[in-house]
Amino acid sequence: MTTMMDKRVFFLLGFIMFLTLTGYGIVLPSLPFLADNLGLTSFQMGTLITGWATAQLIAAPFWGRLADKIGRKPVLICGLIGFGIAFYLLLFANSYWQLLLARMIGASLSAGTYPAVLSIVADSTSQEHRNVAIAKMGAINGLGFLCGPSIGGFFAQFSVQLPFIVAGTLAFITTPFAWKYLEEPSSVHTLIRVKTSYLKSFSMLTKRGYRELYLVTLGLSMAASSFFGLIGYFMIARFESSPGLVSIVFSAEAGTAVIVQFFVLERLYRIWNEERLKQYGLVICSIGFILIALSPHWLVAVLGSSMIGLGQACVIPIVVSLLSKLGSYGHGVTMGMNESMDSLGRIVGPLLGGLVFSANIAIPFFGSALIIVAVLIMIVLQQKKSGQSLLIENEDFKGKM
Repeated sequence: MTTMMDKRVFFLLGFIMFLTLTGYGIVLPSLPFLADNLGLTSFQMGTLITGWATAQLIAAPFWGRLADKIGRKPVLICGLIGFGIAFYLLLFANSYWQLLLARMIGASLSAGTYPAVLSIVADSTSQEHRNVAIAKMGAINGLGFLCGPSIGGFFAQFSVQLPFIVAGTLAFITTPFAWKYLEEPSSVHTLIRVKTSYLKSFSMLTKRGYRELYLVTLGLSMAASSFFGLIGYFMIARFESSPGLVSIVFSAEAGTAVIVQFFVLERLYRIWNEERLKQYGLVICSIGFILIALSPHWLVAVLGSSMIGLGQACVIPIVVSLLSKLGSYGHGVTMGMNESMDSLGRIVGPLLGGLVFSANIAIPFFGSALIIVAVLIMIVLQQKKSGQSLLIENEDFKGKM
């Protein structure tokens, strides 16, 4: 395994992630209008979001396991093609059930893209450089998500269906470049240590080390998805915000995460080790949610949103990196299961947040802070119980350099 990732491979993977996440974000402004044209209720609209996440919850471990079996590149190619198909299917949906089916088929086919990319990054980097590579890939992810809705809003002015065509075309254009220039990591065949069936792969959730990291992913996903689903309603209810102001709050979270992962995180790794930085990130995240819940002015909500982005930028790359260092399973199934836990959080978080929002608009954000604190307490208790972190493998404190 090389110490640092080949720049050409990294930029190609980054380009793939940017285009696919841009494609995902492009369709968001159009979905409500498409649903309105079909006469869908708000509940049915919600199931279009949870349906996508549910399909990925089921499919991601399958694709991850397949990536360990046949290689990362074929799964990534299948994911890109599936991503393109997902959006073209929406063009032919003339009813709620057709729309839901199109979303779930697309999610199932494309669920292998992200685990395959992360597996290639993990395969191609040493443990020393893996955190930074994963963080920068996450920053590219966030940048694509930031650009997507703006681009989608522009194309939606001409036709509600045009963003779907653009998103699908982007995925199909990317596919031949990935096929031609992306090489299978030379070390991929050494990574498969435990061969297991699809159903038995879920037993990873009970394995020491894996269990704790997957719970961190689940907790963060629940909190973040509740934030994204409700912050717009919160800003309108408390501050009578305009759409422009709501977009500022969204951009503060995603923009902060992108900046930190691109330019700051590498320096933070020189000051604190992974475990310490992960805990600090969780604390910052929980404070951000509390600030939003108590915000007397919209600027405080923007600050809270930025802190959530900062905290997530610290925690998520570390979780992915630590998972890749646990050597019992292949990187593919490990990343696939992590994606599955993220999808589960995106299902449960908005549902729970929506249930309590009507009682008090601040409760979902207090609840998100409570989830993050519970995850942090779990980590601290496990450390005290074992005398060392269950989430890292004997990593020494780096100290200040």
